[in-house]
Amino acid sequence: MLNALREKTQGLMGAALLVILVVPFVLWGVSSYFGGASKVYVARGRGLRITQEQFARALAQQRVALEHAFGKNLNPALLSSSKFKRAVLRGLINKTLLIHSAQKAGYVVNRDELAYEIRHIPAFRVKGHFSPTRYRELLAAQGLTVPGFEHRVRDLTLLNEVKAGLLASAFVPQQVVAHAARLFGQKRAFAYVVLSPRHFMPTGAVSPARIQQYYTKHRQAFRLPQQVRIDYVVLSPHAVMHAMKDQKVGMAALQRAYQAHIAQFTRPEERLVRHIMIALPPHPTAQAIASAKARLAALRTQIQHGASFAALARRYSQDPASAAHGGSLGFVTQADLSKPVGRVAFALPLHKVSAPVVGHSGVHLLEVSAIRPASVVPFAQVRAMLVRMVLKGRARRRMYHLSERLRNAAYEHPHGLASVARRLGIKVRESAWFTRAGGAGVAALPQVVKAVFAPKVLAGRRNTHAIAVGADALVVAHVVARKAARFKPLATARPAVVRAIRAADARRRVKAQEDLLLKELRKGASLKALARQMRLVLEIPAPAEAVTPGLAPTLLKAVFATPVSVATHPVPGSVHLGHGRRAVFVVHQVIPGAVHPGSARYVKLERSLIGDSGVETYLAYMKSLRARAHIHINASAL
Repeated sequence: MLNALREKTQGLMGAALLVILVVPFVLWGVSSYFGGASKVYVARGRGLRITQEQFARALAQQRVALEHAFGKNLNPALLSSSKFKRAVLRGLINKTLLIHSAQKAGYVVNRDELAYEIRHIPAFRVKGHFSPTRYRELLAAQGLTVPGFEHRVRDLTLLNEVKAGLLASAFVPQQVVAHAARLFGQKRAFAYVVLSPRHFMPTGAVSPARIQQYYTKHRQAFRLPQQVRIDYVVLSPHAVMHAMKDQKVGMAALQRAYQAHIAQFTRPEERLVRHIMIALPPHPTAQAIASAKARLAALRTQIQHGASFAALARRYSQDPASAAHGGSLGFVTQADLSKPVGRVAFALPLHKVSAPVVGHSGVHLLEVSAIRPASVVPFAQVRAMLVRMVLKGRARRRMYHLSERLRNAAYEHPHGLASVARRLGIKVRESAWFTRAGGAGVAALPQVVKAVFAPKVLAGRRNTHAIAVGADALVVAHVVARKAARFKPLATARPAVVRAIRAADARRRVKAQEDLLLKELRKGASLKALARQMRLVLEIPAPAEAVTPGLAPTLLKAVFATPVSVATHPVPGSVHLGHGRRAVFVVHQVIPGAVHPGSARYVKLERSLIGDSGVETYLAYMKSLRARAHIHINASAL
């Protein structure tokens, strides 16, 4: 970027532009710079605003998920490909439109529903109970805030409710189910032979004239694309952090960090709360609320006269999650509860039972069994975390300064990377040969390949610009060797030409044999007799369903696509199996499926069809949302 500014700006205007670009960099750090300013939109439309920052965050989350799922089997080039980026953006657009649509339609996730979802995430539970301490510790370890995580869970819950509603609205007419039941489980009896090019491969010599003719006609198939080899340097936050790992952090810096993040290390008061809840409908009447209060007032009287709170909760509470545990919600903070319930629970004396409290989803009777006072985690316990925080901040600032030095050095010394590497104290690396299609290592990154094959860089006259790759890393490359595109000479290509000629001959022989077989079968000949006569292997599998393990899906698809009535003469057909192989088959018999209404198999089929219909409904709904949104995608911001 600075290269372009130097070339295209001068004087005060250039200085002003540099200030505009550099000040946000200093204030927010390199990750904000590469993530994009919040006002730069990747996608916009009605009810849709997706910034570069949101998109970068979604990309990072998907990359981590794929790396966790596939490990070393994951191709790194996939994570930087435009196809991957567009798939992530498509998912982000769908999510945003669905949430916006749900909110317009009046869908809400209240505090009680949110708390229920979070409290039942297994990772936050200790000995079967939700642990607020573990909850906050795990979020902090992942770099998440409680409000940020709760916002994600609320969005996810809302999305699930919308999807569940769309899927539940699907239906399939009984006539369709009955027709599918007649086809479901249908079997077909057939026999087949496979014609493979390797059985028809010619072995004789290929004439020089024919080799020359094929090579001339198919010369493009023997073209070697242009190749390059590059030197490159990499500057990454990981490397900067690693270089600083042995750096000493003074007590004063740690104390400043501790005070700056004191809210993160403060544990609010926790109370062991149990409740009995009578559920209310979404928009309860005054009569429904009064009835629930009266029921709970009667239970409160029983408790005050010696009845067990836990036993009554197990019997009467309409909160299935806590009723089985005697109404226990475990240790909670006031923020974990809805506002009206939290206010009462955290003002209630120990072992006292509250009056009925109206919450968002029901009326509650509360009791507090134990109290953990608010506390601050001692400095000593979080010292290691503070050291990492301080070093991370230093690394971020160091990365900013080094990235600026890298950009400047790459511009000031454009004809190689030796001086650049010396100035920054980093190592020059060397790639293997690669083409415009990419290669191994750094050449697997599309943005690097694109920059390297830019005309000025390709000619070897200058370095690339600093290319953003991965999580805020930068690469600068220089072309050190080139191989022009060229054709393989016939002397080198001859073996490949001979193989190609023989393969083409074999495919023609397979096709001729297939045509001959089908012609004879349509005249009424027996496939068994023809196979014996032509020395082909006849396969006669047991009557098969449309999906049968051990048989090629393409063959089964062709067999079941052949129009055959239940009582008919054998019907021939053929299908391509891949790699030049052809199958010629004869369908002898159709055995109708026997799936009776009310049977387990019939019910399973009906549910499957309804599920498919639900998915189609969901996809159609998404398509309509996208159409109405009139989405504009800023491709340059991807």
